[in-house]
Amino acid sequence: MRRRTDTQRDGLELRALYSVAALARIANLRRFKLTRLLRANSVQFIVAGRARYVPLVEIRDEIPPLFESPRASEEVRRRDEAETDPES
Repeated sequence: MRRRTDTQRDGLELRALYSVAALARIANLRRFKLTRLLRANSVQFIVAGRARYVPLVEIRDEIPPLFESPRASEEVRRRDEAETDPES
């Protein structure tokens, strides 16, 4: 079985789609509880096979506190890259 790269907390990247499992890990919630929360907030899912994905736009518009986590992580990553990049 391959390792899921979108659920790794270290390598969190800002991307257009997140799997529900990755969002649950980011939010520190169980996958089923997060699914109920997303449905209660009228978030649209994209289903591919057995996996459910959530567009970042839906998270931003419907659940702003959950949107802050990946955005903050991306800002920290960019700041770290800028500090370690000698050419900049």
